[in-house]
This record gives sequence, structure tokens and C-alpha cells, in this order.
Amino acid sequence: MSQILDHIDNLKYASASDSLLLPPSKSRVREIKPVKIYYCYYGRNAWHSTWIRRYSPSCMHLSIDSAKHYAEQKRTQGSVFYIEELPALEINAGPYRVYITQINQNCPLREYRSQAVRSSVAVGKRKIDNAQNFYLKSGANIGSLLLSFSHDSRFWINTQPSSNSVMLLYTAENIEATPLKTTKLNVWKSQSLGKYYYLSWSFRKSRISQRSVLRLAKQSGFQRISG
Repeated sequence: MSQILDHIDNLKYASASDSLLLPPSKSRVREIKPVKIYYCYYGRNAWHSTWIRRYSPSCMHLSIDSAKHYAEQKRTQGSVFYIEELPALEINAGPYRVYITQINQNCPLREYRSQAVRSSVAVGKRKIDNAQNFYLKSGANIGSLLLSFSHDSRFWINTQPSSNSVMLLYTAENIEATPLKTTKLNVWKSQSLGKYYYLSWSFRKSRISQRSVLRLAKQSGFQRISG
């Protein structure tokens, strides 16, 4: 059972071949909760460097073991991998779950507001029919909710970068993600012990804050956050 998260854009291809996977425009929110996901990326040999992290297919995972396996598959001589725990909103759509997070941001989704901050949409955009000002609720249209996380939507205080920023992911696997709590998140760094050995991993506390994801989950009213 795969614990790799796929990009939401690929859901349209999956739903075309599986009648149970309704497209987001025809799906409704069943539950929203805060969880942890694992982001594996190749980087420089230094903790807490400030280079731009980039999204690549299969880099997001539901478990640390899956992320480590991904690194083993991608390793080359001299490569250094990092695995970050990222806070994410999990949106239960029934046959699949959507995960919303943000990379290259110390506090993911910090500038997103559950209530729209403007009535007008970005220049060149058209407001959807029956547009609402709040989508983090039971029964909300998944497609409309995802649009509210577009980089230039009226739910952001400021327009976000159009790439390598807001991540919309999904899985159709029935796997429980790790609940997100208020304890500090972790980041792991790989070290090679030689090509005939698995990568060794050291970890430390991350600078990533889960504060905004916990705030949005609480505002959705679905569950109380534990410590």
C-alpha cells in the first residue's frame, strides 16, 4: 500500500478510470483535521540552509519510512537528503483524502484565512458561481475549497508564489496520517556510510511551525487539538 502523496492535478486522470474517485468539483468535505506529512528533498550539506526547496513527484509521504525509502531510490554519490515533518490540513472527501500544506514557509498557510479577506477576485479571474466566504466546513464543495487555496485567491492576505509554495496533494489509499499536535516538529538529514549500506539519519528539531495549520483546523470546528 503506497504512502506516497500525489499532486492533486493527477486526480482528474485517476477519476477518469475509477468511478469511485469523484473529481473535486463533485465531492464534499466530510472531515478536516491537522496531520503531519513528510517532505523529502535533496539539499546542501548544512542544517537550516535557506535555499529554495522544490517540489518533485513522489517527494511527499505519509510516513517517515516511506520518505526514507524514496531517498534510497534517489540517492547518488555525494547526495544529501532532508526529510521535514510538515503540518498539513487533511480533507476527507470519502474515497480519497486531500492534503494541503506549504513549502518554503516557516509557518505553512500563515497568510491564509478561513474567512475571505476580500470580496473581489484577482485581476483576470472570474468569481465562481455560488461563491462563498468560508469553505472549511462539513459539506463544502472540495473543488471550491481547493480554489480558495490558489496562490492568488481572495483568502490570502498577500498573493503567494505560484510555484514551490502551496501544495495540494491527495491519496486514495486508506492510510491514517499521523495526527498533528503542539509538540515541535522534526527534520532528518542523511549521511552515507557507503554504497553497500542504507543511509544513516540524524535528526533535530525543525524551525517549521504548525501554528497556522492548527488554527485553521480549529476554525473548521471538526476537532479539538491535543498537546
